[in-house]
Amino acid sequence: MIKLLSKVSKEVYFFSLVYFLFILIGGLNYPIFRDEFYYLDCSHHLSAGYVDHPAFSIFILKIWTTIFGESQLSIRIIPALLGASLLILSSLINIELGGSKYSGYLTLVCVALMPTTMANFGFYSMNGWEIFIWTLLFYFVAKLINTQNEKYWITVSLILGIGFNNKIGTIFLIAALVISLVLTKERKCFKSKYFWIGAAIILISIFPYAIWNIQNNFATKEFIDNAAKYKNADYSVLSFLKSQITDYGPANAIFWITGLISLIIGANKKYKLARLTFLICLILFLFTKAKPYYTEGLYPFMVTAGAVSTAAFFEKRNLTKVKYAVLIILFLFKLVPVPIVVPVLSVDNFIIYQNLLGLNVEGSEKHTMGVLPQFYADRFGWEEMTDKIARIYNSLPENEKKHTSIFAQNYGEAGAINYYGKKYNLPFVYCPHNNHYLWGSERNDSISTMIILGGKIEDHLKYFFTVEVLDSTSNELSMPYENNLGIFIGRNPKVSLKDIWKDLKIYI
Repeated sequence: MIKLLSKVSKEVYFFSLVYFLFILIGGLNYPIFRDEFYYLDCSHHLSAGYVDHPAFSIFILKIWTTIFGESQLSIRIIPALLGASLLILSSLINIELGGSKYSGYLTLVCVALMPTTMANFGFYSMNGWEIFIWTLLFYFVAKLINTQNEKYWITVSLILGIGFNNKIGTIFLIAALVISLVLTKERKCFKSKYFWIGAAIILISIFPYAIWNIQNNFATKEFIDNAAKYKNADYSVLSFLKSQITDYGPANAIFWITGLISLIIGANKKYKLARLTFLICLILFLFTKAKPYYTEGLYPFMVTAGAVSTAAFFEKRNLTKVKYAVLIILFLFKLVPVPIVVPVLSVDNFIIYQNLLGLNVEGSEKHTMGVLPQFYADRFGWEEMTDKIARIYNSLPENEKKHTSIFAQNYGEAGAINYYGKKYNLPFVYCPHNNHYLWGSERNDSISTMIILGGKIEDHLKYFFTVEVLDSTSNELSMPYENNLGIFIGRNPKVSLKDIWKDLKIYI
């Protein structure tokens, strides 16, 4: 590994360091994202799996936060490091594909400033891990083709096993790779013992999450079905393909399309396996109505292939001045969307900049949007919400506190209350959403009072003899469905929460 890393130039390491600091510092400008609260909650309940994702990213987060704590700075270091590591990995891919120093520069600019990719390295989630893991997979596929060393199948399989345990969408990458093997001369690997050892590794890696799902009534399938039906925005074939251009940047589209062409008819056509894997995986996502950004792990390799091909074009014709002019123009052009995906601007200036670019506030889910895109809106209002709930809880008599719990509607609310509520010693937060539902199922509390976030008083009166509204959430920057939520207190339950808990389950 040290030998491999020594091939990377000092300029790449310097650029990666600057990138790391920029992503990290920029990300700290806005508060913690709703999914990060959920991941932290998951790390307090270690398991072989969770309703909406496998366990890899959670175990890494647990190890990290045990050592460095759960501050915003701490949890944001990991994705920023992944972003910097991706640049180094992309540089290695450039070398593996026979690229020059100039194509390495093009690769750095394209990969570093890919809008969706930058956004995912600004907060902790399985998505940042996925981009890095998938790119690592393509690197070793290229290395396997170049060396014809069958032992690399074990490395490839280990990467795919980790990838699956990070995000089950990796199953599409596995399927695409297998289909591509059948369609190319690389199918000779089926005669290799190392390939079948690798296949066994993948099957073993899938086993824990499969067992967890069997034990939990195939919760993940229920989650996926519900998300597709009720949550995810509808994308036509055209809109999905359009997103592959706009979400990753029009300039990057030129490079990944160029890279694809070079893998078909150009100097890099020997990497047919990589090209087919890319195309088949893209098709699988398209026809399963996945969110467009689920494809993000496919592009760093393809963009790098495009950079290598573009550099070869300029260098073959000795267009030195032109190639560096292109590099500078490309860099300046790709800086334009940076403030949209990295929160370097104040909210007011962000809105001005967004309007200046003529961008509409859109989301990948079926929600009414506010003044900020969901990616940013879901960072606001949580601490103020928790403070209000804490004031209500702390106003209760001590004997009532002992039998009081909190009810939240979704994992973002529950996670935020758990995170910010630590300083107030708030009680257990019941929430029927995703894995919070399972944690609630394990409880057997004696509850006489419930502080309820959101919902309607008439619905709450079905379960409590007395209900009153004491406050409401208020933050215009948050998602509309999280703004102006009533904060109720229900007393004297008509039914036991345990008796109705199954009816409240929300997997979506």
